[in-house]
Amino acid sequence: MIIVASLLVLFSISLVVYSFNSEEMEVTALGDSLAYGLGDTSDNGYIGDVEKRYEDDLDKQLVVHDFGVPNDTSTDLLKRLSNPEIIDTAKKSDFILINIGTNDFLKSTNHLTKFNKEELAANEEIYKENLNQIIQKIQKKNNPKTIYILGIYNPKVKWSDMYDVNEAVLNWNTSTIEVTKKHKNTAFIRTDDLFINKKKQEYFSDKLHPNEKGYALIGKRVYETIKQSSNEK
Repeated sequence: MIIVASLLVLFSISLVVYSFNSEEMEVTALGDSLAYGLGDTSDNGYIGDVEKRYEDDLDKQLVVHDFGVPNDTSTDLLKRLSNPEIIDTAKKSDFILINIGTNDFLKSTNHLTKFNKEELAANEEIYKENLNQIIQKIQKKNNPKTIYILGIYNPKVKWSDMYDVNEAVLNWNTSTIEVTKKHKNTAFIRTDDLFINKKKQEYFSDKLHPNEKGYALIGKRVYETIKQSSNEK
């Protein structure tokens, strides 16, 4: 229950977001296939949904810089941040979205049915250290940007009561929360609850990636989180 309660907390203390009153806002997306939008036939993914909601709601422009790369792990993303273009773009953006960790997690599973618990624990520690370094690289010390880290989810929505899978996902997300709490203006956004009791064929394009309808659920959660934290500024 403690773990579940922790996952209900979307924000770290005192987030600051670029005002929604501005005519234009820039966002940098980093991470894996979920940042890329794989599975959405329009190739926009949840970030395209956030962009549409922002522009429809406020009649203003959201400029998106998407550096998502399918199959990337946290180690891959950390290496990509040696690219000055990515770092400079992220630091100039008004906020940053990160999807990473799913591929680190999947390394220790056999199609999410069997877990090598020792390997999973080792990969979790690597992931936490990588995520710490990723945040440090893209966060400005004097004028910190708001960074949103999206949690992972169990794509086996048809068997969403599978204890082993859900326990592993919860533990992994708790590790992500622990990292976000160490950094200013860094927040966790929960996604593991979005697909529970949903019909998989309606929300997924394959075994892992959402379709347009599935990404819309994530996009709605992300947009509402950004808007709420902006209103609290």
